Amino acid sequence: MRAHKKPDFDYSFDLDRELENIREHRKKRGRSIPRKTSKNLLIATWNLTNFGLQKREKPHLHLMAEIMRPFDIVAFQEVSDNLEQFYELHSFLGEEWGYFFTDIAGNNERLGYLFRKGRVEPTGLAAELAMRGYERSKIVVEGMEPEEGPFTGFNRNPFMASFRAGDFEFSIVNVHLYWSNIAIRRLETKALAKWAKKRVTQMGPPNNDIILIGDFNMPHVRPGDDIYDELAAYGLTLPKHTTNLVGTNLAGDNDYDQVAFFPSRTDEEFSGKMGVFDFDNALFKDLWSGSSKQQKRRFFQYIRYYIADHRLLWAEFKR
Repeated sequence: MRAHKKPDFDYSFDLDRELENIREHRKKRGRSIPRKTSKNLLIATWNLTNFGLQKREKPHLHLMAEIMRPFDIVAFQEVSDNLEQFYELHSFLGEEWGYFFTDIAGNNERLGYLFRKGRVEPTGLAAELAMRGYERSKIVVEGMEPEEGPFTGFNRNPFMASFRAGDFEFSIVNVHLYWSNIAIRRLETKALAKWAKKRVTQMGPPNNDIILIGDFNMPHVRPGDDIYDELAAYGLTLPKHTTNLVGTNLAGDNDYDQVAFFPSRTDEEFSGKMGVFDFDNALFKDLWSGSSKQQKRRFFQYIRYYIADHRLLWAEFKR
């Protein structure tokens, strides 16, 4: 991981006011973010942006915990080897939240899950998804130059975990696909989709509802996008956001973070509601106020360093 540049200016804020801004913004988005009930489950994904490497302070961690609080499971990406700040973040969520995570892999990064214990129960299956040699040799993308293959394995192994919520038992596969080389990213996507299609019909777990979630580094959710087409070719569906918001990056022009599943297995459980929580439109309003380019630059520099450069994506399922 490579940290964003630390802001070169001082800025102070009223924590209580910013926490209230998040809550008020959640109410504003109330038509799209459902309240938790005994019949629903809210699953989210959030790239935490060089977490543990960028030196967030306790008030920032408190704000991040408040952004996560409405959801039942949060799949997270980009946590560093140093877990000190992760444990602080968990302390703001409270002991009713559990967690588990991987060892560091490519980019010195961990993947993991935070989950609300009273709402979901881990079934016991938690593993990194690694493919055997003969499986890797079969991952080929049509039209790819020979020097760009064969597939040698995931840079960051997807992290799979199974949960139960009421009558809904499911496996989540948390991913952060390769960024800087589209050929490698396409190979990883094909390997992931091919594995999921084969696994969903097997005798043993994970053979139930398989939900792929995380940072796919996908520019656009539409036919013609290389990553979208690889997933769709294996029968996976990627629902569009039901909010009126745009992409999950701060600029709002890319759909990097996604949820995908097989409609033949999971359509009945998916409520059809899914969206982006744009916390950047709630926080640090006085830092944003004004129209000068310098003010806007300062705002984005601050929020991507001390909070995140991805927005949180959520989806609702029935339990």
